[in-house]
Amino acid sequence: MLKRKIIKMIIVGITLILSIAIFSCQNNGKSEIKSYQSTNYVKTVSVVKKDFASYLQFSGTLFSEKSANIAPDIAARVLQFSVKKGDFVHKGDILAIMDSTQYVQTKAQYESATKSYHRMLKLKESGTIDQQTFEQVEAGYIAAEASYKFMKGNNEVRAPFDGFITEKLKNVGEVYLPMSFSPAGPAILRLVNIDDLKAKLQVPDKDISKIHPNQKTIITSESYPGQQFMGKVFYVSQEANPMSGTFTAEIEIDNREHKLKSNQFVNLTIILEEQKDALVIPKEAFIKDSSVVFIANNGIAEKRSVTIGIESEDEIQAVSGISEGEIVIVSGNVGLKDGTKVLIKND
Repeated sequence: MLKRKIIKMIIVGITLILSIAIFSCQNNGKSEIKSYQSTNYVKTVSVVKKDFASYLQFSGTLFSEKSANIAPDIAARVLQFSVKKGDFVHKGDILAIMDSTQYVQTKAQYESATKSYHRMLKLKESGTIDQQTFEQVEAGYIAAEASYKFMKGNNEVRAPFDGFITEKLKNVGEVYLPMSFSPAGPAILRLVNIDDLKAKLQVPDKDISKIHPNQKTIITSESYPGQQFMGKVFYVSQEANPMSGTFTAEIEIDNREHKLKSNQFVNLTIILEEQKDALVIPKEAFIKDSSVVFIANNGIAEKRSVTIGIESEDEIQAVSGISEGEIVIVSGNVGLKDGTKVLIKND
């Protein structure tokens, strides 16, 4: 009888110990779950002060308005080139000599007319001939001189402006015909001045009101990594393209160092507005479609309403509502509530 009571007491004791252990484990599990559920992991950055600008970015191809296909005004055979492709020439330099029978004939006629004119001038001064006869000779001389100058200008083809010879479109001995049809048009040479280049942009309707003449523009090219070239907005169209609905804008670039080339592809950044010592926050810090951000203050998420200034592609100026050096949450802020505990994980 005593033995049965002892066994019964042992069983009750074991049951009690097991119950306590199970209850303790359940509580610990709930505590861990509760602890896990209340932890919000976030990534942060510091609010910085810097010179800041809002801008629009475009891409385009450079071109020179000072370019020309060079050719005489008459049909002639190329006798000699004085330049080669790639040469830099100055205004008035002889580029080519054309062999023209008409030029030789006109030169002879001019020389003959000149002699006749000077002879008749002496006779007129001595009173040997009448005024009408002299005027006829003088008119013939003036016409012969004009014809000679015209033919000489087409015999010696000269550069109309400074620039580079970019194409040689005829060979020595070939005949140039003004009405010939070639991909480059009727010409013997192509001359391009790249001191000043332009880029033509197509601006969508939503951005056209932001662009005005003389706005500073930064130009970059893959040919010069890390280097910037400066330009400005030169022209903004007042009429949209009826097909695309976009507006044409042109950028003017000072290229006197001749680093950039005509027909080169470039990226262009038009500066809309600049602010010095602006407080800047990454765009991802803002709750969608609002001016609200969260800062991390001693492990607690603090909700802030920020007054927004100018914007770039990735950042926004904070005019008020936040201070330099404060820690703003950029990841993990979706669904976050004011006063929630946060744990920063930036690595």
